[in-house]
Amino acid sequence: MVYRIVNIFFLFALIFVFIIVANAGEHVRISLALGLAFIFSITAFLLNWLTIDGAVSAGIFGVISYGLGDWQGAVLVLTFFVSASLLSKDMETIEDKLSLKFRRDGTQVWANGFWFALWTTIGFISQNYIFVTAAAASIAVANADTWATEIGNRKRGKTVLVTNFEEVKSGTDGGVSISGTIAAMAGAAVIALLFWIMDNSEFVLPAIFVLCAGVLGSFIDSFLGAKFQGRPVYFLSFLSDSDSLIFDNNMVNWLSIGIASTIVLLLTLIF
Repeated sequence: MVYRIVNIFFLFALIFVFIIVANAGEHVRISLALGLAFIFSITAFLLNWLTIDGAVSAGIFGVISYGLGDWQGAVLVLTFFVSASLLSKDMETIEDKLSLKFRRDGTQVWANGFWFALWTTIGFISQNYIFVTAAAASIAVANADTWATEIGNRKRGKTVLVTNFEEVKSGTDGGVSISGTIAAMAGAAVIALLFWIMDNSEFVLPAIFVLCAGVLGSFIDSFLGAKFQGRPVYFLSFLSDSDSLIFDNNMVNWLSIGIASTIVLLLTLIF
């Protein structure tokens, strides 16, 4: 239900931007983005990577990424999506399990992409650079967390709970390890480096903010996972078909990305 509300929100935002804000050249890019996003979403659905709802959400997200974020935004998003897909793919997994692992719905799309879409849309309307940096930071967090999870869970080594440093099994919510931390730094660094190169600026500080946001967001994700994941959120029950909404991994991702990217937004505004 939540992802449908988000779909409607961003769909109306795109219509508003297209009619009121965008110029003729931007109309062409947004229209091209619509066609490319449609092709990508259909392909992802046929490859069993996305559900129908996930394909719709990914399509809207894709239009925003390229249509409003230009090619730089599209590159960051594609880097995240491709690297996440490659890292998540277990070649030894049988076909039906592989399909289930890859098949993401609309909630999962927006858990990682909501803040990028929001900052990109606001940045397009306001033409303010701070929102571009915040958008890049949101992708850095998503990439860092994905790399930390996928690589950290595969490597042997000690895993401790981020809240009290007690040793736990690899893959435990809130668990951190040396390999996972290094992977998070690498995932954030890739996005930060791309952002700096595409920004074509002598100033490296925004890229450093993006890098730090990725690593910080990964630890925030672990903390929220350890403290709250699996617990009911009663005050948000109106967003769920049940009596309460469960604080699941999607909500953890959404919050950690939002917190870290908002911090970058404020830092960029100050400095």
